[in-house]
Amino acid sequence: MTKAKTGISAWKISRWCFLAVLLVVLALLLKKPASVAPPMTATEVKEKAGEFQAQLSELETSHDRGEPAEARFNADQVNAAFQQSAAEQAAPPAPTTGAATPAPVAAQTPEPVPEVRTVQIAFAGDHLTGQFASNVYGKDVYLTVTGKIGVKDGYATFEFTEAKIDSLPVPVSLLNPRLQEKLQEPENREKLKLPNYVADLRVENGQLVIVEK
Repeated sequence: MTKAKTGISAWKISRWCFLAVLLVVLALLLKKPASVAPPMTATEVKEKAGEFQAQLSELETSHDRGEPAEARFNADQVNAAFQQSAAEQAAPPAPTTGAATPAPVAAQTPEPVPEVRTVQIAFAGDHLTGQFASNVYGKDVYLTVTGKIGVKDGYATFEFTEAKIDSLPVPVSLLNPRLQEKLQEPENREKLKLPNYVADLRVENGQLVIVEK
């Protein structure tokens, strides 16, 4: 009789533990993570993006002159450059004059990959943290990854050390292979190609360092 009671009690404890863990996981998935970077005004974005572009131009000029140089960027400058670039890409194209061409017949295409709508970057020590937001089935989902950046064969590389989906930590060993595959896809790999005047790329003392060849 005592054994039967013990068995039922153990089952109940296991069930409630499982439900508690499930509730915690759901709560973390539904909780919006803290932003990795403070918001900036439109004026600040324009100013910081200008600083970013000016330093890149100086690097290119140093390369043309055969002078060694490096540039250091803080997170605000990098985030401003991302925001300005995204705004320019999202701007509607200028209307063209002339006869209108017939609209192409819509073809059946696979379900599109959710578009990344927000990108934020932060630096700490020698690590970079990136936070990306996408709308998946009507809900904003946030992917936050941390790691080290580098250069290999003229392309930027990223070694993942931490990852979260919303506020839920994800084992890097599970996520890293898939993320590395995405980075190697032709359309993504092309975005990682560095200008020919860049020799090294790293995060050092909380700043992005770009070294000219």
